[in-house]
Amino acid sequence: MIGDGGINNPWQANITLNSEADAQYVGFVSNLCETLFRVAPRIMKRKETKAIVASLASTTAVDFLVDKSLARGNKLETGLLMPDWIFSQKEYRIACIRGLMDTDGGLYIHNHIVAGKRYSNIVLCFSSASPMLIKRVALTFVEFGIMPHINKTGKNLYLHSRKAIAKYLEIFGTSNARISSVYERWRDAGVV
Repeated sequence: MIGDGGINNPWQANITLNSEADAQYVGFVSNLCETLFRVAPRIMKRKETKAIVASLASTTAVDFLVDKSLARGNKLETGLLMPDWIFSQKEYRIACIRGLMDTDGGLYIHNHIVAGKRYSNIVLCFSSASPMLIKRVALTFVEFGIMPHINKTGKNLYLHSRKAIAKYLEIFGTSNARISSVYERWRDAGVV
């Protein structure tokens, strides 16, 4: 919900994902909603876009989420961050970071040329328009011995080191094949 989720009214919470890149992850999100709230979300593809929405219609679920410090309406206007109850517990921080990366993060191979020589390195990026959320994610990484880089805008956090990315996946893991498949391709190429 902190990543690609939103609560726009008293009876419905939505999670919007990429219908192509996150095709397998939609099933994971749907199963997670059913496990947590005992309500199956309605899965809807938005016409003429690559968006797919898992819509959870339940006032009980929405009330629970709001009670747990997730805001109704525009998350950025209400101060999007990792709630204190999550930030205060190690296992909650791990699960939250994994969810944030699985929705608003990405793993990609950066190809570039320096002094005429071609290089490829793997990069993990997390993006958010909330500098406070970026800061809490960075603090959690540092806690686990992973040194992130935050760009000048404060809206993107990067891991540039293959060791840092391997450590991230070892500690936090991923539930999204979009991320694990890139790492497996990179590893299988004999680089990691």
